[in-house]
Amino acid sequence: MQYYSKVLAHNRFIKSAQFPTYLLAGVAMFLVAYFALLSPSSLEEDFSGVRVVHPKDLLNFLKNESEPILAKGVPTEITPAYSLRNFDFFATTENHPQLKFTAKKSNFYQKEELIHARDSIITFPDNTVVTSRESLFLTLKNEIEFFGNVVITFDNGLVVRTNYMKAITRPVLDILIPIGEAVSGEKIDKTGSVAFKSFGLTYYNEEPKIVKLTSQSLVKITGDRLTQIQSDQAKMIFMKNKIYFNMDEKRAFDRQFVQVHQQNMEMKARVIEVDLNHSKVETISALTDVSIKDRTFFSTSGKAIFIEKQNQIQLSDFPQVYQDNDTITGDLIIYNRTEDTIEVKESNAIYKR
Repeated sequence: MQYYSKVLAHNRFIKSAQFPTYLLAGVAMFLVAYFALLSPSSLEEDFSGVRVVHPKDLLNFLKNESEPILAKGVPTEITPAYSLRNFDFFATTENHPQLKFTAKKSNFYQKEELIHARDSIITFPDNTVVTSRESLFLTLKNEIEFFGNVVITFDNGLVVRTNYMKAITRPVLDILIPIGEAVSGEKIDKTGSVAFKSFGLTYYNEEPKIVKLTSQSLVKITGDRLTQIQSDQAKMIFMKNKIYFNMDEKRAFDRQFVQVHQQNMEMKARVIEVDLNHSKVETISALTDVSIKDRTFFSTSGKAIFIEKQNQIQLSDFPQVYQDNDTITGDLIIYNRTEDTIEVKESNAIYKR
């Protein structure tokens, strides 16, 4: 079949050219497809797999409420402004870095100005790194709380573990672990190690950078021999290779003694100071009301110094050594543990029947 159109020109009809059949077929197919795609049945089929999310379900997803929340103070009734996965956050002050904050998931609460993060890693300017299952960053207060499997790694190699800690980030990093929280840690060198347990810990990142164990501390120092020291408090100053031990003054006076155990030696004193060399004992200084037992040796003095390398104890400040019925006194008494011998300077030996 042929299609024609007629045009009036100069008072007569002129026959036009033939319209191509294939173009007409193409237009027809386009119109059919166009109306088919936009038909109500087609639209219903396309969106049949889409589920409308209830606001409560969205809130549960953003907060990970299927997992228990360890952090205290998270506004769980509020939808976070942002919820991000695998994020990096940098805090700076006057172009100086303050901390780097990374986490697998974080919720930002804009009005409350806090960040709740899971599986977080925070690096402070002094290269102290803290990891935890959860963290809560109060940005206005410059405070970060850490919850669950908290691990603190200091730049000097000391590693501390606990279940909760708080960090005040400015103006100087201040770490606080409450006295009710169990703490453990260690510093390992090639020739020795220092391991400890306590309840509570504090650290202030300003020289001399003291790590303080606040209650029921037990420190084990491993070198040529194993030395264990029990006290109420301990101050570890690794910059100076020193550890200081003392007792709580609220204790009964007759129980205010730091205790040292090494092989057969038992030492007690009001205060103990340890000098380290690559996490090994170099000397142990016992101060005030000192008593020492070692096999057949028993002594009291105002001061005693144990020298690890020589395996020797030096007693001073009215020292007295008791052996059987004998009492030996002098200005300085030296006990050689290896040879089990006593050397006395300016001695007076008293024999008792």
